[in-house]
Amino acid sequence: MANDKKKIGFSLRKLIYNDRALIICSVIAAIIIWVVTSMNLSPETTKKITVPVSVDFSGTVAEQLGIEYYGNPSITTEVTVSCKKYLAKDIDENDLTASLQTNTIIAAGYYSVPIIVSAADDADFTIVSYFPSSAQGYYDVAQEISLPVELNFVNKNIAADGYVVGETTLNQSTVQVKGAAAYVSTVERVAADINLESGLTESQIITLEPSAFDSNGVKVENVSIVIPDGEASLSATVPILKVQNLAPAVSFTAGPSNPESFLDIDYSVRSVQVGALESAQLSELNLGNISFNNINLGKNTFDFKATEVNGVTVLDGTDKITVTVTVPDGFSSKNISINKNDIVADTNEYSVTVNSISQNRITVIGESSELENIDKSALSFTLVPADDEEKISENTKTCRLVVSVNGNRCWVLGNYTASVTVKAK
Repeated sequence: MANDKKKIGFSLRKLIYNDRALIICSVIAAIIIWVVTSMNLSPETTKKITVPVSVDFSGTVAEQLGIEYYGNPSITTEVTVSCKKYLAKDIDENDLTASLQTNTIIAAGYYSVPIIVSAADDADFTIVSYFPSSAQGYYDVAQEISLPVELNFVNKNIAADGYVVGETTLNQSTVQVKGAAAYVSTVERVAADINLESGLTESQIITLEPSAFDSNGVKVENVSIVIPDGEASLSATVPILKVQNLAPAVSFTAGPSNPESFLDIDYSVRSVQVGALESAQLSELNLGNISFNNINLGKNTFDFKATEVNGVTVLDGTDKITVTVTVPDGFSSKNISINKNDIVADTNEYSVTVNSISQNRITVIGESSELENIDKSALSFTLVPADDEEKISENTKTCRLVVSVNGNRCWVLGNYTASVTVKAK
């Protein structure tokens, strides 16, 4: 056991007299000495670093007054630092901070404000100089106004022969003009140019670049135009419409089918020249609906505004179109008595009690031979909320009483209402 301990014991004397071990120790010691000496005796050098300048009004008089900076949005200053040469490559803009000395701003105006540059707390370098040492800019209270966008067609003749330009629409009709109050207050209007080639036969969607102008038509600089409601840009849809001559027509509701087969329908004009999308493939100009509830015996007239028809632009100046609906002599009217108990309108969710009805007699018009056999059993009733509600609820107090009649050429004349009480089941 004693012999084993001697074999594994450390001997400094043997290590000193071992040439290989001595060489290795000498090299390691030399490297350590060289590194320490290089760090302590490394020559000084300088380095230039471009640093962004921040603008912060926190805790200043300007913040209390609502003053903001209006100038170069990307202010920078070139900072010269002095450091050990071996450290230079690791120093960058993150080791420096630069900001405007905004506590010097106490009123709106144009100022040259000093720039303050400082190094990080643990910096191994010193700041020698920086340039520029100040930044010029305008300081003012922020203002925002909302204005409509005017459109200016640079090329006045963009539609091909047989086509016209419809009403141009914008994805946003108004924009916000923002900036310094001194500039925003001079803005009178916002306009955007539309520049399209000639000979177009299809509608166009284009992105616009609106600009602000003063009362003299001079473009106002130093303001920004913001599109509201989260839109990425302002765009215009320019419809290119095909010129067509269309005969007027109406649709009939709340009554028998195929009214053209037994009613005399006459229009005050034979046709109207309009512009419409070619893809719509219109064969007639549908003016709107006529309810049988409004058609009485004899002659009935209904006026429609041609200019209010969706999807078309009237080109020939036609404004009002009168539709005359004549019920032939073979038709008559009949009054049928009803009461509130005839109306059952319970829903899955609510119990509906009819308190009263606007009239106790329903007027039915129809072909005389058919009307003889019509009685209360031929009537059906539906309650519909009268106050723009989507469906009946506990808040419903008044309903439209929709009455329909089981007859080929019969319909109900007039409009009826019912007072109701609605309770949850």
